[in-house]
Amino acid sequence: MNIERPLPKRLHIIKSLQEVLEQISTIDGDSQTLKGKVYRNRSLLGVEVAGTVPCLSIIEAPRPDYATFAGEENTMRRDQWTILVQGIVGDDKTDNTGDDAYFLCQDVERRLQRIMATKAGTGNPQYPETYLLGGKITSVEVAPPIVRPPEAEVSRYAFFYIAVRLGVALQVGE
Repeated sequence: MNIERPLPKRLHIIKSLQEVLEQISTIDGDSQTLKGKVYRNRSLLGVEVAGTVPCLSIIEAPRPDYATFAGEENTMRRDQWTILVQGIVGDDKTDNTGDDAYFLCQDVERRLQRIMATKAGTGNPQYPETYLLGGKITSVEVAPPIVRPPEAEVSRYAFFYIAVRLGVALQVGE
């Protein structure tokens, strides 16, 4: 008998964010189409991504933020969870290599904005289907992106990072 286990809450959140980012599409006016090119917990800076650029990966920041304990006997936590959205684009073979990274970065920021956008005056979600990732998170903060050109021994492609802080309320062990 195979019993299906529920997804850990953080994995559920990352999968939901992955679905939102995979909606980036030239049909919607974005610079790229990323369906099937958004990964979880995968570093994109090596030669192993040569056939998949442009693409994104969602990875956790190397250090956790502090949590606030709440509830009886501190069994609940309000976490501020920092994740990184890493993007990589192909070499555009120009003197201004990396310009494409700015466009893809802008596409990612527009999708992240949908997660937190509310209607003026009402405060209701502007995009209810993606607002706070369907109620899986309590808040979103997006830091300024960092765009980098190809660098020897780091990446042969231009890339960017965007730090995203997610508010997560959960029971310890969830």
